[in-house]
Amino acid sequence: MMRFSPVVRRIGVAAGLGIGTTGVLSGVLLLGPLASSILLAVVFLLVWPLAAVIRHVADEEPYGSSVTVAAAAAAAVLCLPGLVRLLAWGASGLAVAMVVAVVFVLIDLVVPDRRPRLSRHQRQLKRLTEAEFADDEQLIASLQCPLSIEELCGVWAETATQLAQGAGLRDRQAVAEVRRICLDEFERRNPDGFQRWLDAGAPTNPGRYLLGS
Repeated sequence: MMRFSPVVRRIGVAAGLGIGTTGVLSGVLLLGPLASSILLAVVFLLVWPLAAVIRHVADEEPYGSSVTVAAAAAAAVLCLPGLVRLLAWGASGLAVAMVVAVVFVLIDLVVPDRRPRLSRHQRQLKRLTEAEFADDEQLIASLQCPLSIEELCGVWAETATQLAQGAGLRDRQAVAEVRRICLDEFERRNPDGFQRWLDAGAPTNPGRYLLGS
């Protein structure tokens, strides 16, 4: 997959915003202010709840704000007839769109990027953190899974204690993966005991239910 530099991405986004803005303004001129406002309101009210539902049911949030998605969809719907009108104007319409795109790109290049730049030390720390995650993944992979069910029960109890004592973010992610592996092994090796343990509210010591009497 081709990766573009941040500067190229910024130029592309700015040019797209310029062309989109030209299309929206042209759509307002084509439909009139009243019809454009009604169209924007209708599309926004239709997309907003749908985007909110998708964001709620998705395993990972696909976007930051449903309001932003609805506003972008409404602007895009108004932009389409505007761009069609610009194309109908021929070379003059394309020239207008390109001029506005260039203006947006120049504004974006003039305005400084306010995102904080990482120092060399911060970049080194980031690489070290990524290396630590790789080490965690190797440790987790080693748990799949030579341990006996007794040992897995001990790992479960130890991770519960670690969580109760307040683990950091990186440790909590690693612990969550270890506990997921334990759950999979509990269910695979003793499904009846696993179900009894869940029915009891999944207490800290699963050995009472998984190891027999």
